[in-house]
Amino acid sequence: GPLAALVLGACHFAMRPGCVLVFLAGAQQNPPVWPESVQVFGPGDAGIADAVNAAYATNGGKHDHGQFSTKNFAFLFKPGTYTVDVPVGFYTQVLGLGDSPDDVEFTGPKGVYCEEGATEFTVGALDTFWRGAENFRSTSTFSWFGGSSGMLWAVSQAAPLRRGHVGHNLLLFQYEEGGAAGFASGGY
Repeated sequence: GPLAALVLGACHFAMRPGCVLVFLAGAQQNPPVWPESVQVFGPGDAGIADAVNAAYATNGGKHDHGQFSTKNFAFLFKPGTYTVDVPVGFYTQVLGLGDSPDDVEFTGPKGVYCEEGATEFTVGALDTFWRGAENFRSTSTFSWFGGSSGMLWAVSQAAPLRRGHVGHNLLLFQYEEGGAAGFASGGY
């Protein structure tokens, strides 16, 4: 704005070493006003399952539903314990807001999870990308296939799982009954 230009001009004309440029922005509301696609939850909030399931109905599920959607979602979880299951579809980010992953814990049977987008094992999770989850603890115990239980993150590229503490198994592929383990690559 005009003030920044004035300071920049003063620094330029003064030609002084150490002249500091200061940018002043208008006051921001704290917390900020987020668009509808970003939701911040606390442990006691109602409607978390409804919100994440609505996003998944738009950008998740079998047959790579939502792969070319124009919708984006971000779910931010304040420190605490959550008993909800959070499916992560295309263009969806799940973030724990604690200082440590242990500050945000998901104790639901599935917790935070990503199923492969294709039911054909030759494709499996190879098209399951453009999503992410980070900074939380999962104690999920859901039995996904053949006695394998824990947190499922069956993805391909561009689908990071960062800074997570997994209390049980971490399953990086998904087995389709009667077929084989679906292909998966990278992303973790």
